[in-house]
Amino acid sequence: MHAMERINRKTWSDPFALRDYQNGGGYLNEGEAAALRVAFAATAGRRVLDIGVGGGRTSALLRDCSETYLGIDYTPEMIRLARRKHPDLRFELMDARDLSCLPAEGFDVVLFSYNGIDSVNAEGRLAVMASVARVLAPGGVFVFSTFHRGWDGFSRRIGYRRLVWTRDPVRLVLRAGAYATRSATGLWRKFRNARLEERDAEHAIMLHGAHDFGILVYATTPAQAEAQLHAAGFEAPTALLDLDGRPLAATAGPELEYFYVVVRKPEAR
Repeated sequence: MHAMERINRKTWSDPFALRDYQNGGGYLNEGEAAALRVAFAATAGRRVLDIGVGGGRTSALLRDCSETYLGIDYTPEMIRLARRKHPDLRFELMDARDLSCLPAEGFDVVLFSYNGIDSVNAEGRLAVMASVARVLAPGGVFVFSTFHRGWDGFSRRIGYRRLVWTRDPVRLVLRAGAYATRSATGLWRKFRNARLEERDAEHAIMLHGAHDFGILVYATTPAQAEAQLHAAGFEAPTALLDLDGRPLAATAGPELEYFYVVVRKPEAR
């Protein structure tokens, strides 16, 4: 197992991360909503595979537009969260790099949300694309988001966790202690995990500030993503969108953290 995966799996199982994913709901941004609109407009089928389902945030978005729905994740704790949140939907523990237990051409739309495809190294990423291509029906659509290699924010801590004021002095002390502990943990992780970053002409594994520098991610460019998808048997992307749902410019700027890709599997000949 690659070092980045050991670190990421540990973070996804952390109680703080599980709480965040359990409480999440709705679209992340207009880019995600626009990408899914494009995807469902591009295919008549409604058999949906939801990869990296986490706590089931996307399940609520997809259930009403699906004929059949399957959510998968490689973290047992996340699958348990999703099953509790949506007891009427099907969720399975599964790794997107190996979907051999699923039928070939059995899905019309495959979603890998919230940059989940970036949680594995280059070899694993290509395996995900090949596995998705196998389970997609001809003309089916793959939607995913992926980190932009040129983003200038990889070294910054993501400040989504704040110290919340309360008049209760005991709670305030406990919250302050937890906040200080998480902040110190983040600084240690940044020091420890930054040495695991990898960069070459084609691939980049970068430390991200989310979860107190608790994840390493694969970062790419629109051109590189398109080349990888072509090698896996997909057509040219139907859409490349920024977080506001706008088509990407020819050159993505350093302010772009990640982007959305909508791509089709060729029709049968």
